[in-house]
Amino acid sequence: MHGRERHQTLATGDRPDRVRVSGSAAFLAIAVATASIAAGGIVLANADRQEVGHHREDAERRGGSVWVVNRDAGELTIFDARSGKPLRQLTVGSGAHDICISERAGKAYITAEAINQVTSVDTTTLEVEPIAVGPLPHHVEPSPDGKTVYVTLASHTPGVGAPQYAAISTADNSVTYVTTSSNPLARTHGPHPAPDGHTVYLAHDIGDEVTALDIPSGTMDFGVGPIVRAEEVVASRFGTFLWASSRGDGTVKRIKIGRNAVTASIPVGVQPESVMLTPSERTLVVSMRGTPAALAFVDTEALSLETVVQIGGADTFGDLAVMTPDGRYVYATFDAGQTGTGGVAMVHVPTRSVVATWPYPGKGRPHGIWYSSQKPEL
Repeated sequence: MHGRERHQTLATGDRPDRVRVSGSAAFLAIAVATASIAAGGIVLANADRQEVGHHREDAERRGGSVWVVNRDAGELTIFDARSGKPLRQLTVGSGAHDICISERAGKAYITAEAINQVTSVDTTTLEVEPIAVGPLPHHVEPSPDGKTVYVTLASHTPGVGAPQYAAISTADNSVTYVTTSSNPLARTHGPHPAPDGHTVYLAHDIGDEVTALDIPSGTMDFGVGPIVRAEEVVASRFGTFLWASSRGDGTVKRIKIGRNAVTASIPVGVQPESVMLTPSERTLVVSMRGTPAALAFVDTEALSLETVVQIGGADTFGDLAVMTPDGRYVYATFDAGQTGTGGVAMVHVPTRSVVATWPYPGKGRPHGIWYSSQKPEL
């Protein structure tokens, strides 16, 4: 996360079933002054400064669980979100790549890319159900109401499949397919359902574009490009802007909805992927796929890179990330190659600091990640 949710209300600034790319918060809709934190030169809002010195206590209080898939081992590991202790490990299919959870349905959905399958896991009982989806299911996100899960297809494989996403009904796990681009060579990579539930935005790694689809009709509202290797996209809650990661040129792009054009391009580093807005929408957090593993923090008002935070050792590579609904933490995966030991970094967003890192219990590359306020029955 892609990208993520859990039973929070709008009062906390987040809508149900969206957490990977969090982006709404009424309680932060106030003017705040800014001040510079001399140690490191980070500029933070006053509301954020109140968190300095308290984030470790907050981390200890935080409940819930963090769900991580390992694409080499084909497995899911569930961690305690507070301690980082592995709670349970399940086999979920070869090429397990990404994960999301519909709290409404009480199901996790994992793309098993190598076997053209999405694996559904009951979040309480951990009962597993395979769903045939293809070709090459890649990234996955739930709708705001949790009734639908959007799956991208053949994201990095030219000539396979078509420009489509698969929509899975969380009620019965039935699957439908929808065309995502007028370019027959394009392939979807990152889906993002809009907060209003009527539009889904799609980043196309092959095809270098971001498109907007009307969900009820399945028609394309607009397409914007070129965005070189467009990976992930997130919308502002009022539908003013989109933010897209451009893995091919190391930037994030701001797209003005209505003008349907790129209005800012901000260099952030090597191979940006996951994009997450804090509830105030003043900060964009970006996972970086380069080495060493890192997160970039972008000031969305100044349209500039604020800082880059290393989350793994010198020999690690970045993967995906998810933000908690309150915008206080990002959980990010990193790996050390197929035969190495990767892990999860817990990053406190207001202070731009790594609170803890948890080693993955086994070899292979942990990749997809999701946060849930709930824990499974053990």
